[in-house]
Amino acid sequence: MEVRKKKRPARTGRETDGLSRGTDRGSGGRSARTGRNTRRGVSRTETASDRGVPRKRRPSDGREGAAGETPAQNDIAELRARMAASRSARGRVDRRRKAAEKRRQQVLIQKAVLIAVVAALVAGVIIAAVRGSGKKGAAAGASAEPALSSLQAELSASPDQAGASGSGFSEVPALSEASPPDIPVSELLNPLAGRPDDLPDIDVSSWEFILANPTHSIADYAPEVTEVEDIRVDYRIREPLEAMVAATRNAGHSVVLSSGYRDYYTQKELFDEKAAEYGEDEAARIVAVPGTSEHQTGLAADITDTYYEQKGRSLEETGMYRYMSAHCHEYGFIVRFPDGKEDITGIMYEPWHFRYVGTEAAAYIMENGLTLEEFLAFYGVE
Repeated sequence: MEVRKKKRPARTGRETDGLSRGTDRGSGGRSARTGRNTRRGVSRTETASDRGVPRKRRPSDGREGAAGETPAQNDIAELRARMAASRSARGRVDRRRKAAEKRRQQVLIQKAVLIAVVAALVAGVIIAAVRGSGKKGAAAGASAEPALSSLQAELSASPDQAGASGSGFSEVPALSEASPPDIPVSELLNPLAGRPDDLPDIDVSSWEFILANPTHSIADYAPEVTEVEDIRVDYRIREPLEAMVAATRNAGHSVVLSSGYRDYYTQKELFDEKAAEYGEDEAARIVAVPGTSEHQTGLAADITDTYYEQKGRSLEETGMYRYMSAHCHEYGFIVRFPDGKEDITGIMYEPWHFRYVGTEAAAYIMENGLTLEEFLAFYGVE
């Protein structure tokens, strides 16, 4: 027997609408309740946390300290450490500054003591020179003794006795004989301890002794020049220069006159080139500053070997230099910038640079191993 299912009647539109509305209300109600429950859950969680119930720990970002400080606390600790380090650094700087100031004061004291000692030595030299001036000094002391005795007697007299003589002092005899000898200070303070007795009798104001060096400028001085082979020199040294070159060649050596007179403006160009390459301080050791060059005097010549024209220390090993440095004084020339005298001349050693000063002065300078500056100092040229 076939059983048939009973068909359910179709729902009307009103019932469908009501069911829909109920569903909506139900969903809305459940959503609302869920929202309220969620809020209550959060509130309960926070309350539980406040009561000491542990929460899940966040991953560390590397900023928390070993004791579990917060990032803010860690930043504060780091800032305090930096401030402490800064204070420590400032303390070290202050200590170093004080130490440097103390050293500077010690150096100033040492300099003051040194100056006082030098002044005392200079005074002793002057007094010794005055007292040791021979019979004249003895006679001066003898003539001054009565005057000093009389002056001492007047000073020791009573006011009444002093007033009887009018002015209070008796007339002091003239001390003309007691005047110290006229000794130039340059002789007393000469670095070679006095003027030598065998100095040549020459006039250092003559043209041969014009001085050009880093401390003596001749400005734009320009002599009358002439040509010798391929260079120009002061016309007054032409003959002795030609004679010296000829004698050196006759001795079997080759000679090249590589440089002579240079005017102020040519010297300036050379100096500016070296200054651009090495700096002004180093350039001043290699090339003279304009106005201080020996070549501007017209009395100097750079002389090299034909087969060794490079200007350097090794030039002194050539036969040409050995012969010329041994005989140059015979023609009135000197090696102007000798080795080991850079602190006096202000110029590096130049075995190729010869300067004319006349035969008498050249012989004395070369024989005694002097520079032109040291020689002229004997005559009071500073």
